Amino acid sequence: MLILYGLPVSTFSTKVRIALHAKGIAFDERPPPGGYRSDAWRAIIPTGTIPAIDHDGFLLAESEAIIEYLDEAFEGPALLPGNAATRARIRMLARVHDLAVEPAVRALFPLIRDPARRESLPTLAAAIEERLRQLEQLRSGEPHWMAGAAFSTADCGFAVTLRLAARLLDALGHPLDMPASITGWLSRSADHPAVTAGLAPWHPATEAWLAQALVGASK
Repeated sequence: MLILYGLPVSTFSTKVRIALHAKGIAFDERPPPGGYRSDAWRAIIPTGTIPAIDHDGFLLAESEAIIEYLDEAFEGPALLPGNAATRARIRMLARVHDLAVEPAVRALFPLIRDPARRESLPTLAAAIEERLRQLEQLRSGEPHWMAGAAFSTADCGFAVTLRLAARLLDALGHPLDMPASITGWLSRSADHPAVTAGLAPWHPATEAWLAQALVGASK
């Protein structure tokens, strides 16, 4: 049995969870031993980050490396389908998620916890919206999924991060202005079984975290 070490609230754990469901891989999800970034966890994964997997004793961290490994090591629908050019576009968009869009969304976390920081909200929201305009251009009118006609690793991260962006900005009273093509993709992704299954633990965990953070911010 493959073990996924992660947390329900974690964006990158959810990204890998979606990929596991898309591949049809049975797995057991566990929290990192000793807790996230603990000494016990660093003894296993030196960076102390999540997610990580244990596949019959083979340990691997970093979400994108994990997904590419899953795609090569297991049967099931390809998450890097197509020819070399198509796979390169998929990898490009997956990296845009990891290095550009997700960090822009993560920058909202301090605002949730600390109302004194919310004067930066317009700037941070504008940065997210600019990233989404860039994403729309990079997709170049792809008809269905993020990188083409087939669901791929490029869809796994955006399926959670764009929902998180919309939820955080809504909680902060600043609705997300999303390009129409990205809104359409987000709506279609809601019907994908792997996205539905992958997000199932994430939704309640995120709402619980958000409620707790907002209550703490109001004190």
